[in-house]
Amino acid sequence: MTRKTTTREKLLLLVLSPLLLLLLALLIVGLPFYGAYRILLRLAFEALVGIKGRRILLVYSRSPRWQEYVENHWLTQIRDHAMVLNWSDRATWKAHRSFAVWVFRHWAPSRNFNPMAIVFPRFQRARRIGFYHAFRDLEHGKEGPLRDAETQLFAWLGQLRRPNA
Repeated sequence: MTRKTTTREKLLLLVLSPLLLLLLALLIVGLPFYGAYRILLRLAFEALVGIKGRRILLVYSRSPRWQEYVENHWLTQIRDHAMVLNWSDRATWKAHRSFAVWVFRHWAPSRNFNPMAIVFPRFQRARRIGFYHAFRDLEHGKEGPLRDAETQLFAWLGQLRRPNA
């Protein structure tokens, strides 16, 4: 038994076909530019920041949940290897046009990123370590997720401190 195509379905197909073709064309044209941008940004990172030994981007805010903890436990250990962005100061980011902000905007997720560390090991893809959920769990008495995330961060820091890293 065959089904007849209605006029409404034909009209919908007629309208959506050009839109789908346009979307496909944009993807075909846009993906190479996105890939090139990503590669050039990473090369710029290596040339401007990585060469100085700064291979971590730390993003946090002045939240009473974590500011003191981050500043006392993490910054003291990673300061020499990190670029630091304070999310609370994001209103001024546009005026400063910081390279760290470009890096953040490209590699950070759109939600639940604060606090977060992005680690850029040499010749490897960037790694994100999110602490937002870990601090939320800490408020409910669960220390494990925060300890696990910190273990990841400091393991990467240990690798970055090695002379051949």
